[in-house]
Amino acid sequence: MEQISFHVITLGCDKNSVDSEGMSQLLLGQGYSLADRIDDAGVVIVNTCGFIELARRESLQALRSAAGRKRKGQLLIAAGCLVERDRDKIRQEIPAIDGLIGTRELANLGVLLEKLGGW
Repeated sequence: MEQISFHVITLGCDKNSVDSEGMSQLLLGQGYSLADRIDDAGVVIVNTCGFIELARRESLQALRSAAGRKRKGQLLIAAGCLVERDRDKIRQEIPAIDGLIGTRELANLGVLLEKLGGW
């Protein structure tokens, strides 16, 4: 596999920070590289929070922002607990998202990326 870079945006609680670190370690172990900036990444992962309304709004805004900056060939993935709660709403409101992965599915992130990216 050609080395694909990823960038993770983490929102919400400390658990999301742990989940983001776990996703990063998983992808690094599968041959992906970490990009410091969203513009340098082949894959952008927004680890969302769905705990309180303010966090939900912040997560949706971050997804909209990432979708607005998305360039051709770049994958945008929504991850985390907001995906667990509002998967259909996210997909409907932000159609530029390429994939969704909830907290219970994070171990399958690499498989999802391979499927979406054709790597």
